[in-house]
Amino acid sequence: MPRGARIALVAGVALLVVSGAAVGIDLAISAGRIHPGVTVGGLDVGGMSVGEAISAIGTHIAAVSALPVTLSVEDVTWEIGAEQIGLSADAASLADQAYAVGRSGGIEQVTDRAKAIVVGVDLEIVPEYDPRDMAEVIAAVNEAVGTPPVDASVSVEGVKVTRGEPSTGIGVDAATAGELIARAFLSRTRTVTLQLAEWPPAIPTEAADDAYETALSMVSGPLTLYYGEKEWQIAPETIGEWIGFRAVETDAGTLLEAYIASEEVSSAVLPLVAEVGKPAKNATFSVSSGAVSVVPAEDGLVADAEDLATRLTGVLAPGGERRAELTMRRVDADITTEEAQAMGIVDRLATFTTEYASSNKPRVNNIHTLADSLNGTLIPPGGTFSFNETIGERTAAKGYQEAPAIVGGKLVPQLGGGICQVGTTIFNTVFFSGLPVVERKNHSQYISHYPTGRDATVSWGGPDFKFANDTPNWVLVAVSYTNSSITISLYGTDPGYEVTYTTGQWTNIVNPPVREIPDATLPLGSKVIEERGISGRTIVVTRTVTKDGAVIRTDTFKSVYRPTEEVVRVGTMAAPPPAEPTTSTP
Repeated sequence: MPRGARIALVAGVALLVVSGAAVGIDLAISAGRIHPGVTVGGLDVGGMSVGEAISAIGTHIAAVSALPVTLSVEDVTWEIGAEQIGLSADAASLADQAYAVGRSGGIEQVTDRAKAIVVGVDLEIVPEYDPRDMAEVIAAVNEAVGTPPVDASVSVEGVKVTRGEPSTGIGVDAATAGELIARAFLSRTRTVTLQLAEWPPAIPTEAADDAYETALSMVSGPLTLYYGEKEWQIAPETIGEWIGFRAVETDAGTLLEAYIASEEVSSAVLPLVAEVGKPAKNATFSVSSGAVSVVPAEDGLVADAEDLATRLTGVLAPGGERRAELTMRRVDADITTEEAQAMGIVDRLATFTTEYASSNKPRVNNIHTLADSLNGTLIPPGGTFSFNETIGERTAAKGYQEAPAIVGGKLVPQLGGGICQVGTTIFNTVFFSGLPVVERKNHSQYISHYPTGRDATVSWGGPDFKFANDTPNWVLVAVSYTNSSITISLYGTDPGYEVTYTTGQWTNIVNPPVREIPDATLPLGSKVIEERGISGRTIVVTRTVTKDGAVIRTDTFKSVYRPTEEVVRVGTMAAPPPAEPTTSTP
């Protein structure tokens, strides 16, 4: 054997002996621990348990990624933090990989351990990031230094069809940039230089050819719609408003497609063909002599705009007959008969009637207008009724008229005057139902024809009346009226509430202030009351609601009424002088 070969053999044997000895020592000291010489991203984890390595790797990743990374594109730079891209790394997986070094395979176990001991084994940290966060960062870069591509397009205005030419843009490649940016947070190099590249349009000119030809055909003439013996002509200009364009992915690439938008067809056609359809009618409730029953719902019949739009795309395309039959579809009512029956509206919970003068026609009109809006209101289980939210603003467009209303303690003409008659009536209905009153305010002055201490004022943008439905079933508000009275009833499933109440004594009685107005038309010292004042006063009504003999709520309704001014005219006209006596000559 040549001398050189003998030397190499001896050296190899010596290395094996040394490595074998090292491996033997490693076997003795690495039971349950990562073998010496194993690093993760440059962090020495040799000799650590898996749990210790997870903690160490997590701390290491947090430390090296804490500093920002600088992005550079041409002469523009940005600094971003790891949190902006949702940077993360799986410390547990890396610790498991480190522990697995030298623990799998046959002879590979020995060589892997030897390699770790002699030259070391470093596992790369492959970072992860949130694709949406990274997309936002790259989008900001492209917005600042790039130029987005422009896809080929087609537009329609009236019956004119126009093509839009595509153009190539420039920008940063998102996939490449994302990997570079993420890795930079775990490297010593904290600057990433990104290159701009051509950004071709997704839809080139030829990919919009079919859409252009289809759009030209669609507006080339009128369309005839028919249903039975009825026909409607749709002008080309209207058809142009229906045309939309969308990108479609195919095996040949992205193509632009012209289509008829169902939303546009619906808004234009449904009113046109309403004469051959009918609206759906909700199930309602009929009340008579304290009993309630369900009035069945009625299905509606409307043109199927979505189906029509789908068919029109073909009917209006080149070679289409430009004539289409309407298809009708049934529509359910918002409240079906079955849903109404399941609401549990079977018992009258309470009813209350208040009266008013029939002579004030505008006031009567307002009461009736509001009553019609209120009638049929439904409150779901656990829901809260709001007078103002239910009725809305009282306007002339809704039929309200000017009538006297209390404003600032005085009766003045106001649009919707008289609605507090309804507010007081529904408050008393709720009062005797036992349902919780959420919000109620008394009038500013005492009104004698309302129940003592049980009036309620409401106004748009001001006081509201609210009550809650604390029963497990729906509650119906039913309203009826005559020219001199209004009755409000609540229907639902009887919760078994019993209501008792006490009305306290009047307290804090304050005489009305008196304002005297000189009147030269009245004899000196005489007085005439022009506006009768009302005393201020306070009263408390306490309601107790029980169920099965147990008190479930006690409510105190305190009403504080302000005094209203009394206006008195005082005479200032002086008495005429006495007539001089006359004499006669005999």
